Amino acid sequence: MGRFRFRLEGLRRLRAVRERQARRELLDLLQSLRRAEEELQGARARVWRAEGAVRKAEDAQALRTAALALARARADAAAAERAVADWTAQVEAAWARFLQARTERQVVERLRERRLHQHRREEERRAQAQADEAALLRRMRRP
Repeated sequence: MGRFRFRLEGLRRLRAVRERQARRELLDLLQSLRRAEEELQGARARVWRAEGAVRKAEDAQALRTAALALARARADAAAAERAVADWTAQVEAAWARFLQARTERQVVERLRERRLHQHRREEERRAQAQADEAALLRRMRRP
């Protein structure tokens, strides 16, 4: 039986590498998004505590200090929300790139499977033809 050789093996490997790279990039971005979401949760918790400090302020100085802290906490929370939105957009773009890379690899994989199936059918046909010929020759030798 002849050895199967897929002419596009280099392309198949390249597309597999690109898919792995896209997956790695996506995972890295997902981790960054998770960190940004954790930072946002922390910023929201600081806003909540600062709002509590404003409510508990007993004099003008304490109220002014608490109001400044609340303004900083809200600015930090807004920045964290923008960061989450930015990371989310990057994750969505990376997801699209990963899906594209996976689809491109799968196309070549399906082609390889079809060619392998075709190769096996041809090999089986050749083997059957040889067996038929050998049987015919044996029959012809019998008296």
